[in-house]
Amino acid sequence: MSSASAQTTKPGYKRLWWHSYRLGFGWLLRAARRGWPGKKAGLQRLLVPMDPWRYYEMGKLADERYEGDWLDVSSPKLLTSLLRREGNGDWIGTDLFSAELEAWSAIDPNLQLQVEDATDPTFDDDRFDGALCVSVLEHIGPGKDLIALEQMRRVVKPGGVLHLTTMVSAEARDVYVDHLIYGEASDEDEQGVFFEHVYAPEELNALVEQAGWTLTEAEYAVQTRPRIQQRFYSLAPFSYVFGGLLRVWFPRTIDVSQSDAAIRALGKDAAGVAYLRLANSATLS
Repeated sequence: MSSASAQTTKPGYKRLWWHSYRLGFGWLLRAARRGWPGKKAGLQRLLVPMDPWRYYEMGKLADERYEGDWLDVSSPKLLTSLLRREGNGDWIGTDLFSAELEAWSAIDPNLQLQVEDATDPTFDDDRFDGALCVSVLEHIGPGKDLIALEQMRRVVKPGGVLHLTTMVSAEARDVYVDHLIYGEASDEDEQGVFFEHVYAPEELNALVEQAGWTLTEAEYAVQTRPRIQQRFYSLAPFSYVFGGLLRVWFPRTIDVSQSDAAIRALGKDAAGVAYLRLANSATLS
């Protein structure tokens, strides 16, 4: 299927939803003959094709056009799996964790994957025509997030593009959990284990500018019915039985605007998603 035909038949989130089931059933057929590698990730493709926010984040990016060589910086691999299948760009997918890539190799053996640290990638300068980074930057952490953005700029050609999504709220804050969510790569201090940094819009804009990127498009998304996501996660894993039905509910609860006013109106503990289209207007000095 060509990218043009895919983009004119169904919106991105629907194609991703179907592709998740396609991968899941394909994994089941192979697993029945060869064992069960990637079992957790394979079952997720069938039970929860996409987590709630992915319907907006990945759905939007699935409708973009990609030409040439592209880098996926630790994004959910369902997106690049679909783009590769549709012939929409040539992709190298990366992640810091080899177990994640091994699981996805079992789910989609056609993906080109390699272990890379977003803050210290091994690729040559100007290697790619563009990159995408979906819901990753907030988990890298303050300080290292700037390094990651600079490195993405280093490996993207002048004139190339970075599609970036991340969590945003009215006020910046760090979120901590009580377990080593990223294993040995987890950062731990007296407040707990670092999970993510939720950016304020002006903070995020300053960060990408400091990294040398030029902002060419911004979009902000908030949930009009946040209880759907809250109840889904609070009832997990029992709610996973109904994971496929998120496609019916969640896309209808997203309000999208080019203004960050809706983000600034969020409550203290609420968050939305920012999408930034960034251009590499010059090489790093």
